[in-house]
Amino acid sequence: MNEVIKLLNHKSWIISGVWTSCQHERLLYVKLRNNNHQIWKKYFKDYCRILSKAIKEEKRMEYNRHILNSNNVMRTSWKLINKEFAKDCKNYGFQSLIINGRSITNHKIITNAFNNHFTTFPNMISRKINASNCFTKPSDNKENNFAFSLNYVFRNSFPSIKYHFTTTREIENIIRPLKSSNSCGYDEVPSKLLKLCSYFISSPLNYVCNRTLFTGVFPDRLI
Repeated sequence: MNEVIKLLNHKSWIISGVWTSCQHERLLYVKLRNNNHQIWKKYFKDYCRILSKAIKEEKRMEYNRHILNSNNVMRTSWKLINKEFAKDCKNYGFQSLIINGRSITNHKIITNAFNNHFTTFPNMISRKINASNCFTKPSDNKENNFAFSLNYVFRNSFPSIKYHFTTTREIENIIRPLKSSNSCGYDEVPSKLLKLCSYFISSPLNYVCNRTLFTGVFPDRLI
């Protein structure tokens, strides 16, 4: 019951009738998972279609009420748009991470730890698979069966990843089709300005991209 109240408070357009219908839809789905009866399947599809229309209509009516009762229609409209696309949800991410028994809050150290983990664990797994106790037959104890299977399937070494240098032309070709707009993204640079100065910034961008790929070190502003 508490979950229902929280959900109703989170999305005001979810009235009790919609919630009950969603629960009924879930029950129908569970019952029809192992049932091939065509009549019941058709009923379930029709029920889902009608429920979907009802939900859309309920949302539309709720949003219309917000707009009609608002003193600033434009601001309220954008709030509803951001809410619909979940852009109003604050996501602070994780603030700390336990590394070697220590709580680390420095994001740069956390990033390097993830980078080091994901670049070294394939070799660690490979060494474990090739260990002497992993070369067992499928008929041996079950603990080693998975290791035997992995070693049998991946007998050939994996090809190394080869990076190719980016070029200024490639970067300019990526920037050129962008829509000219004065709105900014995370970097606070509008795409219109980016297109106007693409000829001048393509060379430094090319250098940064290539250095990032081949050294595995990201600029501090991108972390």
